[in-house]
Amino acid sequence: MRKPDDELKIDISELFGGDLSGPSEKLEEAVDAGESPKSVSPPSSASAEAENHFQEWMNSRNMELEAKSQELERRFQEASAADVAPVETFSSSELLGTPGEEKPAPPPFSASPIDFNAPMAPPFMGAGSTPVAAVAGGPTPSATTPAVPGPDPEELRRLQAEHEFLMLYDEFRNIIAYELKDLVGEKKTLTMLGRTVELAREKYPEIFRNANWDASGNLLEDGSMDSQRLMDNRKSLDPQKADEVLDAALATLLKLRLQAVEKGLGTGLKNKVRAHLYQWISEKTQKAVREGKNAVHLKRLSSYVAST
Repeated sequence: MRKPDDELKIDISELFGGDLSGPSEKLEEAVDAGESPKSVSPPSSASAEAENHFQEWMNSRNMELEAKSQELERRFQEASAADVAPVETFSSSELLGTPGEEKPAPPPFSASPIDFNAPMAPPFMGAGSTPVAAVAGGPTPSATTPAVPGPDPEELRRLQAEHEFLMLYDEFRNIIAYELKDLVGEKKTLTMLGRTVELAREKYPEIFRNANWDASGNLLEDGSMDSQRLMDNRKSLDPQKADEVLDAALATLLKLRLQAVEKGLGTGLKNKVRAHLYQWISEKTQKAVREGKNAVHLKRLSSYVAST
């Protein structure tokens, strides 16, 4: 049963695993110490330097994502090729022989296993008769094995696209972690990212059930999720509503994380993180358009950010 939004209230101290000192508290401490509020805000040069650092980090992340996408494509191509039996080919010289070359004499015929001098059995012997194929040593009709069809190429492409989409969605988590680690520490950041998965599971248990456990049975404590488990959970839903429920669940998880940033560290930081999410999507979309690739998944991610 879906829980209403008002039951998913965020307890910041519990969500981050400890109390946070928000920007407003730091500002009050500076005023009490006799410092001007203006001195608390970072100078523009420091802000530009931070943006440069983010851009460098994002470029390195994009290179890693590109490598993962290529590896994912290679794996699916291998999975497709593994189920197609190799066809033995022959060159024209092997089939027809080289001009002027004498062909080797064919091997002598082996003796037939059928004794043609033996008396013929009368017709319609029923169960007592022996099939000719069995006498000749060939396979009986019951021994033939039907060919197993290989995987559908369209299905493999769909699975690859779903894995790539979930991989791109996980980059939201990495961007949030990048922004928060230096402010609240890595431990509190990962605690918040992990506990928001649990909060989202309260509203969408059908999507996030066991999603933060890997295939080996280990808890993913950094807020990441196993893409195969998410896909399996989605597959168990009504196909007519599966995509809609998945989109709503992933958008809710992102919304919870940005709400935690806003309540714990202020609206300004939330807006900064949100702007960086849009920046990353915009650059990825432009690159996809230049390369002639489909950007439908990036538009889907952009709608998640817009809903926050």
